Amino acid sequence: MKSDHRPLVYISVDPNDCASLMYTLNRVILQLGGLPIISCYTSESGEYDWQLIKKTIDESDVFLLLVGDGYGEISDSGESYIHREAVYAKSKHKSVVALLKNADLKTLNPQTIQRLKSLHRLMMSGTFKYWTTKEDLHLLLRQVLREHLKPQLGLKSGKVEPVVAEKFEAAITDTLFEMKQYPMRFSGKVFAHGNCTDVEVEVSLTWDTAFLNLGSIMSAPVTEDRMRAVLQEYVEDHFREDFMAQVSEAHALADVRCKELEFQRLKAYLKGAGVIENVAAEHGGIRKYWQLTQSGENRLHKLLMPT
Repeated sequence: MKSDHRPLVYISVDPNDCASLMYTLNRVILQLGGLPIISCYTSESGEYDWQLIKKTIDESDVFLLLVGDGYGEISDSGESYIHREAVYAKSKHKSVVALLKNADLKTLNPQTIQRLKSLHRLMMSGTFKYWTTKEDLHLLLRQVLREHLKPQLGLKSGKVEPVVAEKFEAAITDTLFEMKQYPMRFSGKVFAHGNCTDVEVEVSLTWDTAFLNLGSIMSAPVTEDRMRAVLQEYVEDHFREDFMAQVSEAHALADVRCKELEFQRLKAYLKGAGVIENVAAEHGGIRKYWQLTQSGENRLHKLLMPT
């Protein structure tokens, strides 16, 4: 794909089934630098121009199928329009992504269930994700399309070439991970003779250790609470003696907590290095979701499979 090309995303969706979700699809694709082309055909629209549809799919970079609770309106060929388009996209070896809803089969008749299962089976031979809520769809859409559509740094301004941007990001990441240790403060409850003492300990994590523990759960979007919990579990398991040494004859440790300022600073460093990114927030901005960037996934792969 050329660096100056905005990828075209053909969206195959039955508007009778997923009309309220179309804006979400458009918005996310545009945010990621793509150009959405939506097929919203129903029999009330007039003639179905199959030749034009095929030509548009041929010219698209990504074929995105969104399936909701139903199978979709049936075409003259006996398949739904979205099923027919998906079969064609696969026959042309397009980059196909499917978002399939966990449909409530109790509301469907047996024939529709069999057709829907057939469509699901077809899409399970490639990239697909199951979703339930609109929030699921938003997060999963960003996750599966990110590699195809994530905009390159400086592409619009023309001042920074994509290759230069990649080298710049890699340089930041490498410098960060060359640091030997990263100090963080944790608190915990230490028990001795039936008494509980609040203890604060500074531990030194290597960047590889911190990132390996966090990165291993961040291939899909996770909350900050989940990220923090992983660090706390690691520290409680590996630095138990540091806490216990603070209290004479201690016999137990519980409720290890990472200091908020320390966690936010660690997160800021990883974000600045380009290995994690904020992908979504719930309404009101109370809980944020984070995920590995492509650079972060490459870094994690190197840590898991060292040369």
